[in-house]
Amino acid sequence: MAPSYFDELNASVTSEVLAADDRTLRLAAAPLTGEEVAGLLRYQETFLGIAEADRSSEGLARAHTEAIKASGLPEARRVDQGNAIIRTFAGQRWAAGQLREKLKQLEAQPGAEAQERHQRIQKDLAKLEQRTALLARRYGDETLALLRQHEARLLPLHVRMAQVLSQG
Repeated sequence: MAPSYFDELNASVTSEVLAADDRTLRLAAAPLTGEEVAGLLRYQETFLGIAEADRSSEGLARAHTEAIKASGLPEARRVDQGNAIIRTFAGQRWAAGQLREKLKQLEAQPGAEAQERHQRIQKDLAKLEQRTALLARRYGDETLALLRQHEARLLPLHVRMAQVLSQG
């Protein structure tokens, strides 16, 4: 079967094009401030406090309403934007953590197969670390630095949010 015209278009996407896309998207998302990150953490904690106890549609709606108030952020739109940034960051950091755990498990296993898996996972981990670093290009260095400061608190919230929202 002959290659598709669209295959050629997809192959032409370079890192320079992606960098330009990131810069364009950065204009659409203002950097997060420390106050906003604190508000987003309050949002997630409040949301989870209500939604984990009542996963009905009404419970989720009430959780969102109460969490918006608890965030102290003036615009619901900014809460949504901030949560999207946090989901992207925390999702990548969570996945990197899972790969690190897998590497630890493989260290105890002898053999060529374990060594091969170890090398593949190291490559995947390096890609994830690079993707996380590239988030600065999309969201700004300041935002990425703030998220890294709060990473230990964000990751468990991310896991809990994913559980609630996937079962909601």
